[in-house]
Parts: sequence; structure tokens; C-alpha cells
Amino acid sequence: MAGTDSPDLDRLLRAVADPTRRRILRLLSQRPGLTTNEIADRVSGMTRWGVMKHLALLEEAGLVQTLPEGRRRRHFREAAALRPLSDWLAEAQA
Repeated sequence: MAGTDSPDLDRLLRAVADPTRRRILRLLSQRPGLTTNEIADRVSGMTRWGVMKHLALLEEAGLVQTLPEGRRRRHFREAAALRPLSDWLAEAQA
């Protein structure tokens, strides 16, 4: 199967393996442009610092783009970044 050893695919899989990161991705797909504090308010039991660590991993995987806005940071999900994972899953199911 092509692409099974791709570092990009490995980063995607690590990023979406965590349920908190998947919740953050769902939030950003429903409400693009949330700030770090707004995400922390919506993810129960998460501090702003915890959210920041998860966002850093999501950014590293290319799943989230963060744009500065003054002292705030607005976060947006990069939908196309999941394509390698979707492609791999389609190949695995064939």
C-alpha cells in the first residue's frame, strides 16, 4: 500500500489519536476562528495551557492554522490536511 511509511501520515495519525485533539478539530470545523481561551472554555477539564499543547501538535500535523490577532490567536481547521489519511483509509478498505 502506497504511503504507509509517510512521515506526514504518521503525524496525522498521532494528532488524531487523542480524543481531546479530535474534539478540538470538531469545534474548529463548527466554529472556525475560535481563540485559545474559547476552546478551553468549551473543552471540559482543559486549561488554556493544555489546549495550547494540543493545538501545537495539531499545527505540526498541518491540521490547524493559527493566525495572530493582537494578543489573541485565532485557530482554523485545515480540512484538506486530512486528505492523506482519507486516502490511506480508502486504500486499506479496498
